Amino acid sequence: MFLLDVLQTILLFKAQLLSQFAPSGRGPTGGAFDCSVDDIKSLLPDGSKLLYASHYDADDRFTPPLEHNSGAFRISSYTLPRSACVFQANLTLPGETEHSVGVVLPDDWNGRFLTAGNGGFSGSVSWGSIIDASWYGFAAVSTNTGHESSGAEWAYHNQEALANWGYRAMHDAVVNGKSVTEQYYGNKIAYSYYRGCSAGGKQGLKEVEMFPDDFDGVIAGAPAWWTTHLQLWNMIVGIWNSPADSPHHLLNEHIDLLANEVIRQCDPQDGVEDGIVMNPDACIFRPEALLCAEDVRDLSTCLNTEQIKTVYKLHNDWMEANDTFIFPHLTLSSEWKWSGLVSSPASLGTDYVKWMLQLGEDWSWEDWDPELIKLSDELNPGNATTDDYDLSPFYNKGGKLLHYHGWSDWSIAAGSSIYFYDQVVNALRPKGINPGDFYRFYLIPGMGHCGGTSDLMNAPWVIAGDGQSSSLGRDGNIHSVPGHEDAKHDVVLAMMNWVENGTSPNELIATKFVNDQDPEEGVYRQRPLCVYPAEAQYKGSGNINAAENWECRDL
Repeated sequence: MFLLDVLQTILLFKAQLLSQFAPSGRGPTGGAFDCSVDDIKSLLPDGSKLLYASHYDADDRFTPPLEHNSGAFRISSYTLPRSACVFQANLTLPGETEHSVGVVLPDDWNGRFLTAGNGGFSGSVSWGSIIDASWYGFAAVSTNTGHESSGAEWAYHNQEALANWGYRAMHDAVVNGKSVTEQYYGNKIAYSYYRGCSAGGKQGLKEVEMFPDDFDGVIAGAPAWWTTHLQLWNMIVGIWNSPADSPHHLLNEHIDLLANEVIRQCDPQDGVEDGIVMNPDACIFRPEALLCAEDVRDLSTCLNTEQIKTVYKLHNDWMEANDTFIFPHLTLSSEWKWSGLVSSPASLGTDYVKWMLQLGEDWSWEDWDPELIKLSDELNPGNATTDDYDLSPFYNKGGKLLHYHGWSDWSIAAGSSIYFYDQVVNALRPKGINPGDFYRFYLIPGMGHCGGTSDLMNAPWVIAGDGQSSSLGRDGNIHSVPGHEDAKHDVVLAMMNWVENGTSPNELIATKFVNDQDPEEGVYRQRPLCVYPAEAQYKGSGNINAAENWECRDL
């Protein structure tokens, strides 16, 4: 009877929480406008061009027109979780430039506004993210940052385009997105939020630094915040493993060996053998265990001494002359995705040098010179790097920041987020500001870049971070954390609870489903995520896959 009472209490609390954040039931009929082309045009600023506007019922499919979304990532068809007005428009920016914004305005608006971030070099409207946001009832907006391309050729000799990409387009999308939302519904926005990962995480931090009044709450995942160094690091790790015919080059077979060996050595060191490396930086790893014997014939089954040196280089911070720190190391347990990063110098780096540092198409990675680091710092293309660590204006206006990063991220080293957090702490403490009052940072063991995990680890990673819903299910109609749509498991609801109710998220619970392609098959494991620098520790008894058998401890 006691257990039944407890279960009923939990279900009642969950229902109350969801109803608090659920759409109010007010449709757009409460405002003066509908989703007609003429009405939407009238809401836009002068000089804008409305590309299309249509109303969709819940469960209808929306496909972004290719003629307006040619550079978009994951061009796809999306299921509308709620009836909504969907439109796209081109808005003017300084220097006779423009950017394109996508907007989703649900009929059952929850009174709140959300802006979604981008990825890579950002040449697309993040349709999946803003349609996902409408599941919660948000009016949502996303920008293509001023171009339709996955590359960076548009940046060559084009400072206006760089500024648009770096910060202007995002801020303009926020300002005009809010204006359109309030006109359309005929009501003021109660709260404004942001959610983004990777480049989107960087954009969120840029908003916090440059435009602290834009948002009440910002969720920034795996932020690509240190543009001037990150893009070069994306390339240098491939240079260290090049050329492909050199004795120090790691083949994909060697990387697979390495990934398995890291788990074999590091997993037991955290006290629980579950396939997950809880704190990669605490592991003492010896790659020499993979050293080839003198009589070995199949060289794909072991590493030679030169390859061992490459492993050490990749696992250590990038340092230059006079022990100058440039960028953090690839963490142990990130190896499962190294083949996409270190097999050859990445285009995220080579394109950055060619087009953003203005060296032109003839530049090749073989021309690498450490002086490029100095050039990158001096140019800071688009003013995109977010290194103004004094976040006191955002704190003073009452803003809240949730920042997370996968410990096993292979694309943006997790140490870059640790470095950013430490710099913010150093900037705020002399001002008497406790960062924990408004800024929470979480490291997610076993999670890769923004989401996902390896088959070796099967680590909990789902927290409803930006882009994660697109990795769940098969029909593009999965939202939040299926079966756990509450503020303990869903980072969006956690942020809303913090901003609107003052309930700080002392921990989040990450989820790994038995089958990420079909969450209805059930949960495989869950685990608490702790506010940095605390770590989740097993209590010593009970199912290691159950979150309640773990607790956050300061080590």
